[in-house]
Parts: sequence; C-alpha cells; structure tokens
Amino acid sequence: MGTGYVRADTANNIANGNVIDADDLDNEFNAVESAFNASTGHTHDGTTAEGAPIEVIGPTQDIVATATVLRPKTTNTVDLGTSSLKYKDAYLAGDLSLGDAATIGGALNVTGASTLAVVSVSGNQTNTGNLTVNGNTTLGDAATDTVTVNADVASNLIPSLDDTYDLGATGSEWRNAYIDGTAYIDTGSIDTANVGTLAVSGNATVTGDLTVDGSINATVVGTASTANALTTARTITIAGITSGAANFDGSTNITITTTGLTLGGTAVTSTGAELNILDGVTATTAELNYVDGVTSNIQTQLSNIQTQLNGKVGNTFTGDVDITGELVVDSYNETYAAVTSSTNSTTIDCEAGNVFSHTLSENTTFTFSNPPASGTAYGFSLKVVQDASASGYTVTWPTSVDWPSATAPTLTSTASAVDQFVFYTHDGGTTWYGFTAGQAMG
Repeated sequence: MGTGYVRADTANNIANGNVIDADDLDNEFNAVESAFNASTGHTHDGTTAEGAPIEVIGPTQDIVATATVLRPKTTNTVDLGTSSLKYKDAYLAGDLSLGDAATIGGALNVTGASTLAVVSVSGNQTNTGNLTVNGNTTLGDAATDTVTVNADVASNLIPSLDDTYDLGATGSEWRNAYIDGTAYIDTGSIDTANVGTLAVSGNATVTGDLTVDGSINATVVGTASTANALTTARTITIAGITSGAANFDGSTNITITTTGLTLGGTAVTSTGAELNILDGVTATTAELNYVDGVTSNIQTQLSNIQTQLNGKVGNTFTGDVDITGELVVDSYNETYAAVTSSTNSTTIDCEAGNVFSHTLSENTTFTFSNPPASGTAYGFSLKVVQDASASGYTVTWPTSVDWPSATAPTLTSTASAVDQFVFYTHDGGTTWYGFTAGQAMG
C-alpha cells in the first residue's frame, strides 16, 4: 500500500466472530498512519511496494501529468492561474505557442525567434535584434502618432497603387529632397527652383519671372514674346521691299526705311494713311491703288469701299453689317452652336449664333454673354436635353431672366428628354424675357 505499512494483525484476530481487543485495532491503525506519514509515507512512484504514479488530478481528473507532458484533459478549458492569483515567473527552454491574443503587463524580452498570431502591446517594446514582419503592417492609429527612423533605408519605397498616395501634404511638407537619379513627375508646382541642367521634352509654362544665368539654346515654333535685348544683332530683310532693311538688336522698335512696296509684282502707290482706311479689306494691289490720291472726306472714301464690296457679293464678311432701311431676302440662315458645361457652368455667347443646344452632363448655371447694346433687339432659342441615364440634372437661369408669372419652368427629367426655350432682350441684357416653347419633346 505504501512505504512502512505492514499488516499488524498477523494472527487474524480482527475477523468475524472473534473478540477484538483494543490493542489489535491500535496496532493496525498505527501501521496505516505510518504508511501515510507526510515525510515517510507512500509515494506512488511505481516502485516495488508503491502504487502506480498519479497522472490525473482535479475533481474530474482535469489535469494530466505524464513523464513528458503536463496538459489539460480537454482543450481550452483549464486556466493557468487567475486574474487575482497569478504565477510568478515562467521559464521555458522551448517554444511558446499562443492560439489567442497575449496580454503582457511588464516588459517582454525575446532572445530567440518568436511566432505570434496576434500581438497587442500596451507598453513600450524594444527589439535588440532583427525584426521581420510578414503580412500587412499598420504604424499608428492617429495623426498625433509619429514614426522615428534612425536607420538608413536599404530598399525601394514603392506605393501599392499608382497615382493614389501623397508624399507630404499642405502644411505638412518635407523640407529638402536629395536625388542623384531622375525624378519622374507628371505635374510639378515648385515655389523656387535652382536647376543646374534643365531638359524639357514637353510643353513648359512659366507664369512668373524666369532668370537664366547661362545661355538658352532653343527653337521657337509659333509666337515668341518680345525680348528686351538680343546678344547678337540681326538684320531683317523683308521680301517685297524694293530697297532698305532693318537692323534689330532687341533694344528698340524696328524702323524700316524703304522707297517702295511691291505686292504680287505690282508697285503700291497708296500712302500709309490710305492703306489704313482699308484695314481689314482683302483687296488686291490694283484695288488698293484705286483709292490712291483720294483726298475727299471720309464719306466719299466709304462710298468707294462700298463699290468694291458690291463687286464681291457671295463672299463671307466678318464683323457687323449695319443696314439703313429694310432688308428683304428670299431666305436666311441662323448659326447653330452646341454648348457644353465646365465645373457646373455653361455660357451662351450671343455673338456665336441664335440657335443653341445643351445636353446636360451635370447640374449647371447658365450665363448669357455679349448681348447687343441697349436699343438693339436680340433673341435666341435653346434646346436643353437630359442625359441618357435620366440623372435628373437641373439648371439655374440668370437672375436677369423674367419668366411668365415670375416662375421658372421645371425641366423634364426622363432619359434624353428635350425641352425648348426662347429668350430675347432689347436693353443690352439687363432683362431677358424667357418663354417655354415646348417640353418633353422626345
């Protein structure tokens, strides 16, 4: 039964039908007590005269202890300590595997490799060795958190998405950028730039002053702004001038000295003042010479010009034509223009036509610009078309539009619906009279 226990009643006095003395019982109880003595009693160590090792403990054998494992009988059931009764130190020579989150109130010192599914650290954490993080990593949970990098970066910094994330922000800008290679920037907005060598392969627009200490080697296609001065003066020769030339160094205006002007092989004998009278007229040299020597008043000169214009019926003329009297024609046409909106704004230019249309792509506010001066009537029609998705876009009319009963119409909101409106003014656009010509016209 246990170490030190020997049956005291060897004569079997303690048996049914016998008279049992107190000594027999005392001797037996003393032997049992000796066997269960706290220091010399039974050990259940599996040796001779001992019981088998105790491998299970607890009310329902909740804990199992073998030669190699101390484990619970059922997984995720038994706690090791409580919130108020805690073990002191834990010494582990092998790995620690946690299936759930770990909360550590004090410092966590890890000298070897650790694999943790979820780590929540409420205090400070210091890693004295290398730290490798696999998977997504989030640093901080608010703009007040900061990240300090004392080490050099030994890899590329590449965003996960193109044209999505910023480097710095307004009011939180980086200071200096040191780049040995090439900076690829789609659009640049630079307050001050000090560039050693600038190579521009596309268009460049400079809205402020441009100061260049060295030379500029460039080919200009189109119109170049006037220079204050040229490094090397140039001689300008104009074809068609029979004699004379101009020297230009950029410091003053060009002055041309000539004794004659030839256009298309015909010498021009008109004076400069006479030529200015016909400014904008596309006449031939012979037609220009027609007014040579005209010294009468301006009405006579205009009469001669009218004669030239009468010979050009059928041509297209640019500018306003003021006719005194009635204009009788068999038929006339009006200019049609389709206008679009930009940033919720649409402009009707009265100089661009008399018939307009607009297909809605957003809510928009109309502006009527360039009406004729007060005293001249002008009217136009406007077709408003809803988009094909029936988005129900709305329009805001100019406050100068006066609608019948002072009530602006409500647009038809169905897909591709057509509403037709008419407007006119006679006081230079101070008041526009607006009318609904038809709605939901399909």
